[in-house]
Amino acid sequence: MRSLVASVIVVLAVAATAASAAAPPRVQPTLVPTEAVVGSPWRAVVSISRPARATLEARGSTTIRAGLVRIRKSTRYAATLRFPAAGTWNVSAIVGGRRTRLGPVTVAIPRDLLLVDPFTIAFESSGALLVGNLRQGTLVRLSPGARAVTVADRMIGHLTVSPQGTVYALGDQALFRLDGQALVRVAGTGEFIHAGDGGPALSASFAGTTGAAVDAAGNVYVGEYEGWIRKIAPDGTVSTIAGTGDEGYSGDGGRAVDARFDRPHGLAIGRDGALYVADTLNRRIRRVDLATGVVSTVASDLGVVVSLAIAADGTIYAADVPDGSVGGGVSSISPSGAVTRIYTGNATNVAIAPDGRLYVVGDETRRVFRLDPPTRQTETVARG
Repeated sequence: MRSLVASVIVVLAVAATAASAAAPPRVQPTLVPTEAVVGSPWRAVVSISRPARATLEARGSTTIRAGLVRIRKSTRYAATLRFPAAGTWNVSAIVGGRRTRLGPVTVAIPRDLLLVDPFTIAFESSGALLVGNLRQGTLVRLSPGARAVTVADRMIGHLTVSPQGTVYALGDQALFRLDGQALVRVAGTGEFIHAGDGGPALSASFAGTTGAAVDAAGNVYVGEYEGWIRKIAPDGTVSTIAGTGDEGYSGDGGRAVDARFDRPHGLAIGRDGALYVADTLNRRIRRVDLATGVVSTVASDLGVVVSLAIAADGTIYAADVPDGSVGGGVSSISPSGAVTRIYTGNATNVAIAPDGRLYVVGDETRRVFRLDPPTRQTETVARG
């Protein structure tokens, strides 16, 4: 009887050993950081119950893998990954054909020391991104796959690019044109006063430069904080095309020069050739028909809009900053006038890239991000 019991015990022990050998090894995370930076080494450590071939895998915008290597003779294994893009990556250990999820990792792009106070952006025809720092810093350029470089040693309040590819910048109550590595003043004396209509742009002065846009004929339009919109013709002469300089909201259906605006900021030329104006403190978007000079309102009940961008399909994107409990984010306005909030957060500027994608500046987070209107998902492309 005893020999039979002993035999049974031996058989069960062998069976248990065989079953244990057949079962996949157990995997437990030991050190799995939840944050990483694009291109920098990220190291994870896991414990595996017995020696085995193992792989560390991360899935995000693509799939990357690295072999898990045993640390001396312990049960711990380590691997290092370099994430190629920002976003959320789901990391797993694959051991013995079984996948063990280790959790998500938030991957950020590297910080750029030149982005100290990003406020305004614009795209050059080459696809390079220009970023203007407002209160400190310089005008910088971000080329695809490269770090930022200084373009001009000047702080910038607004950037715009003409259909012909000329870059214009506003700062110190003047309008500048980017010429190589220098900003050349083309309008404005630097004085805070509305004067100079009918004369040369270099002798004119502006009561606060707040936004600019350029039409197909090369006319540059500049918004003034005190309530005017000026036009600088290709021959360099200046004229007022909208606004009386009095705060308020009036004039729809009549001449734009008789209309009142309240601190207009962002300007943009639409696909219809009209000038669209962010009537900032009125929380509206106005349209100036440049052929007839008539003004109208195309959207209302917005936030404190400070920047506009218009897509090829006629959709207007408006960035607004918070005012108390109102505003802060990006809205899309359809050609029919329907307003939809597509991003909530502090946004100071919007721009559309040559490929049609929408970009936003969030000044409190010191980042520039790509915003997908249908999904409302964001992807950081630069951060300070």
